[in-house]
Amino acid sequence: MAHVNQEKWSSGTAFLLAAIGSAVGLGNIYRFPYVVGENGGGAFVILYLGIVLFFGIPLVMTELTIGRRRQLPPFTAFTELSKGKKSQPFWKFIGFTNILTPLGILGFYFVIAGWTLNYVVSLITGQLSDLQEGQTQAVFAEMMDSPGTLIFWMTLSVAITAFIISRGIKAGLEKAVNILMPMLFLILVLLVIYSFFNGGIKETFEFMFTPDFEKINMRTVLEATGQAFFSLSLGSATMLVYGSYLPKNESIPKLACGVAFADTFVALIAGFAIFPIIFTNGLELDSGPNLVFVTLPVIFDQMPFGQVFGILFFLLLAFAAITSTISLFEPAVSNLEERGIFTRRKASLVVGLGLWCLAALSALSMNVLSDVRLLTFNDTVAGKNIMDILEYMSANGMMLFNSLFAGIFLGWVLNRKEALEELGLGDSILFKFWRGIIKFVVPIVVGYLIIDFLGYGFI
Repeated sequence: MAHVNQEKWSSGTAFLLAAIGSAVGLGNIYRFPYVVGENGGGAFVILYLGIVLFFGIPLVMTELTIGRRRQLPPFTAFTELSKGKKSQPFWKFIGFTNILTPLGILGFYFVIAGWTLNYVVSLITGQLSDLQEGQTQAVFAEMMDSPGTLIFWMTLSVAITAFIISRGIKAGLEKAVNILMPMLFLILVLLVIYSFFNGGIKETFEFMFTPDFEKINMRTVLEATGQAFFSLSLGSATMLVYGSYLPKNESIPKLACGVAFADTFVALIAGFAIFPIIFTNGLELDSGPNLVFVTLPVIFDQMPFGQVFGILFFLLLAFAAITSTISLFEPAVSNLEERGIFTRRKASLVVGLGLWCLAALSALSMNVLSDVRLLTFNDTVAGKNIMDILEYMSANGMMLFNSLFAGIFLGWVLNRKEALEELGLGDSILFKFWRGIIKFVVPIVVGYLIIDFLGYGFI
């Protein structure tokens, strides 16, 4: 089958914005700061940064290298790079799982992205004004119980994403992130400044950066490792695809470091946007939707200029969600286009329709299909609905699975000379250190995370 020539990023900066947009998702905005505070504050930050440095960056480099080597999307990249090896059928399968995983993630992520769009409009129109927490709880519950509301906003998030992807790399992806990412950063800065003048900054600083090494244990190490992997979009095929669009003159190590730094920076800054509000108003810490969709709208309504900053906050969440859905949508479209099966526009439509069906099942599992349990034979997921299963299996298990085999592939299957050429580090200590991490350390660490995910861990 003939391969279609793919577009390329216009610059390393364009790639960096897109990769950061992929990495900065809803979890960065309201989960990461909470995890920091609950797991030793500054001690967790030090641990997390160490994991990003020694595991996260090497794996980002690995996925970018695999993608750029043949400048092909995941399925074809693994197939071409393993050509002539007896294990090629297995690596074709790994290429397929790399395309399947982001689709599974989008099956529930589009629904949550729809929540954020709904709340932006609700705040703009004043529907969340003059409400107490019990009333906002009722509003959130009403949204969850309404199939029509969930599907409408989910459909809008699918349509926005498919439209951007259909326009290609430069006119679609690049243009979108060139607008969305600066706006995302600007909103974060405005929220931090607002929090600075309304109190709670000192408490936030102490909460997030005062080391409590007594809270650090093996479980904390695993949580920090998992958070780093998921936050950097590892195992979701994003870096593989984005790497395939990367010009050969761009430095993979520098760009990998840039993505890791920016992603961590945004996650930490998000803490200074959210936690001052929590501390100033004496709220309970909560990493889930309850804090964001039930409690914060009440607080924003009570603040000076609260409606404006409430709108900005949910715009921030919406932008973070859309930049992530774009990156997760791209691998499947890229594969169909590259293999000549469809034009990019038709591929975007076909993938969009398929994902709409999957996301609709997720949305309906919150109400009319709430009693449906698909995997009753497995105790871990027996009580989960369709949306929860998609999240548990794809955003946890499959991402770890893909990361593990990306490391094994580059460390043990890809020719050493090819890796040398792509990274441009020469046969240096840095190259040997990176390759050693990928060959020996990553399989052990990620392999254990998978064992723990399956419920057989020893901690």
